[in-house]
Amino acid sequence: MQGIWKHWMQVWCWAVLGVGAIFALGAIPDADGGVRLFYDAVAWPIDGVSPYGEEVRFTAALLGAVMMGWAMTVFALVAAADQIGAPAWRGLTIAIVTWYLIDSVISVASGWPLNAVSNTGFLVTFLIPILASGALGTGVKSQLSARRS
Repeated sequence: MQGIWKHWMQVWCWAVLGVGAIFALGAIPDADGGVRLFYDAVAWPIDGVSPYGEEVRFTAALLGAVMMGWAMTVFALVAAADQIGAPAWRGLTIAIVTWYLIDSVISVASGWPLNAVSNTGFLVTFLIPILASGALGTGVKSQLSARRS
């Protein structure tokens, strides 16, 4: 993956890292405004009444740490994928789709369907460069065309 699509993936990683930082900061009561807003939004309507509280603070902060680690892992894979090629992109795509399906099913089943909507945003913005660049392709022709783009 080259050019705009590789840049897109790097921006995607920065976005995941940023959202993770917002959640990790939720561990600090004076810095939890962003994560409170997220919980208020997924509990719809946005009315300042957030289900985020002390019983959720620890888990949300750990989620932030996991998201930040996830972003750094994808950064590393984006850098290494030039040498590894399509198998790296396929493995990453399977991992992201697996997360999406499990997280979204749990979100809907537990009464938080708007979280599945935010998950869809992450998935779609991940899939656009993957599909547009042909990074999942196999064979020499796909690899050559991917290197040209």
